[in-house]
Amino acid sequence: MIKKARSVPLRVHKLRAMKRRVRPDHENYQDFLSELGRKEAGIYGEQSLDYYIKLLPETDHPFYIFHGLRLPFRDTFFQIDTLILFSSFFLTLEVKYNKGTLYFDPKNYQLIQEVEGSPHKGLPDPILQASNQCFKLQLWLRAKQLPEIPCEKLVVLTHPKAIIKVLSSPSEVERYVIKSPALTIKVKAILERHSSQPLDKKIIKKIIRSLLKDDTPATSSPIPQYAILPSDIMTGVFCPNCDPYIVMRRIHGKWECSNCGEKSEDAHRAALEDYALLISPFLTMRELKRFLRIENRVTIIRLLNHLNVEFVGGNKSRTYNLTPLLTKT
Repeated sequence: MIKKARSVPLRVHKLRAMKRRVRPDHENYQDFLSELGRKEAGIYGEQSLDYYIKLLPETDHPFYIFHGLRLPFRDTFFQIDTLILFSSFFLTLEVKYNKGTLYFDPKNYQLIQEVEGSPHKGLPDPILQASNQCFKLQLWLRAKQLPEIPCEKLVVLTHPKAIIKVLSSPSEVERYVIKSPALTIKVKAILERHSSQPLDKKIIKKIIRSLLKDDTPATSSPIPQYAILPSDIMTGVFCPNCDPYIVMRRIHGKWECSNCGEKSEDAHRAALEDYALLISPFLTMRELKRFLRIENRVTIIRLLNHLNVEFVGGNKSRTYNLTPLLTKT
């Protein structure tokens, strides 16, 4: 049973909006595109694992799945790609979507990636990362005065063409590192090692409540990190079909693209979502006119009403709240 579904982090939504809206000549454009590419690959890898999670073996007692939990640890947080709570133990899945040949070197706490045409790249040891997650999870349980149940770990490689090579500690790599299709058979083996008395149902429910209550989504923004200013953000309602983006015109109650002929009744929604992500979820009529490139106040109010956008203040000091649009991104 899925207790916390997979979702796209707010930072990724902002990076996607930056890709659409920031001028390509910005000095940090390629840098944030690189970060977005890494995060998109990670999301794709995690999503591709969902098929194999659905094939997990049936058990006598229900198990509970949490995707992307971010829990407090001392004065910071730790994140688990996928956490599965079985009746007598936890299983953490550290998901990696790395291509090429992967040289595992647990003795030196490193992973070396070799991709044809590129120099070798040193990466953090995913086995150590998974071990640290279990360690922090145990301390979190203790802080919550919950039973410190055993924590198992697996590193799951989701790229179909990844090749595993072992430089040290082969037994450790064999035990903890798998490719996605092996998830079912590996979990079966782990279940056989944990045939002890299951936890009381009340304890399980308490653990679930505590995990969901303490889950704290990250709020870090890439906008100040990459020095993005409002003047760097392109305005207008973009055509959803054209790349590079073409600004559409409002003609006879619809948005029309002069490049491909696309017509839309609600293309302004994506523009307002971008504004909320990159600049502010609150804006004035003056800002609406500037960003949508529409001078007619009545037209703008009609568009906002169709999106159920609310406002506060009188006519001269009125501010519109775009926050509800972000709940659907």
